[in-house]
Amino acid sequence: MRTAAVLLVAAAVATSCGAQRAQPQGGRFLVYTRHLNGSNQAIWIAHVDGTHARLLVQYGIFGAISPDGRWVAYNRCLASQERCQTGNAPFALFLVGTSDGKPRLLARSTSYPSWSPRSDRIVALRKNELVSLDLDGNLRVLEKSPAIAGWSFSPDGKRVVYAKARQHTKCASDLFVVGANGGEERLLTRGRDAFPVWGRHWIAFSRYPESCAYARRIWRVRPDGGAARPVTGPPPPDYAKGGYYGFDPIDWTPDERVLLAGLASEWGPEAIRVDVATGRFEKLSGYALDLSRDGRFALVDSGGSEGPQTLAAVALADGRRRVLAHGDVAFPSWNR
Repeated sequence: MRTAAVLLVAAAVATSCGAQRAQPQGGRFLVYTRHLNGSNQAIWIAHVDGTHARLLVQYGIFGAISPDGRWVAYNRCLASQERCQTGNAPFALFLVGTSDGKPRLLARSTSYPSWSPRSDRIVALRKNELVSLDLDGNLRVLEKSPAIAGWSFSPDGKRVVYAKARQHTKCASDLFVVGANGGEERLLTRGRDAFPVWGRHWIAFSRYPESCAYARRIWRVRPDGGAARPVTGPPPPDYAKGGYYGFDPIDWTPDERVLLAGLASEWGPEAIRVDVATGRFEKLSGYALDLSRDGRFALVDSGGSEGPQTLAAVALADGRRRVLAHGDVAFPSWNR
């Protein structure tokens, strides 16, 4: 009887979830796009140290790996190569397992996927709306405003913080919190705020000065909206002359003593390490993209817009750098 009951439960699960919901094997991986805009453009996957690279799926771009390493969400253009290169072509968000390589459509006209820490949900932009999707493609609209300036999941994956610009203002923008499945939004900050990053006890964000000048500094606030305070001072005056827009947070270390952040420029966020207690920062190498879950290594890229790119892991403690991939590579994502 016990064996029969187990088989009945297994059959019910298989029927309710469907064959497509079978869980691929997880792991720690690095994914990136190779041969950008070429006829053989594809998403490749490697071990998190860059070794054992292999083709994952053809024609993809902007791959984002789930925290559990089972899935990669990515975009694919749905037109000819010539039309795709114009930037005015239909596209869609797809999901592929890291071990089986059988892609399936999640949603059309949806881009910039961000994974829940629980690997069960994605928040992305769909026709300028902020939306939440489960892994079957069921979609909820979180915010209809087209002026979204960054978002981040809570550590438990149950909530999302996002920045929404106020219309008909120069730089006014507020932070809101909403359930990851949708629901009523809650105002978190009211100011000139953008690019929130949710840590264990704090949410970091960028704030413009009252003049709206390109001199963003990093602030932090409790998830309940209390204890808002600056982390960094304003950028030094000579930084503005050098073409920098200010400081933007990228990710917290687990103990929240350090922020991986970026010196924002037209080319991207140049990686810096910020001491949260003092606000002092140290430059790292490359453009900051992500932080390892233990807070020890930053994922960065570097290279000219026309030349070969280098993807690397940089130690926050001493700046040591390990190359993960080099050449015609772009848009990396890892779950280290």
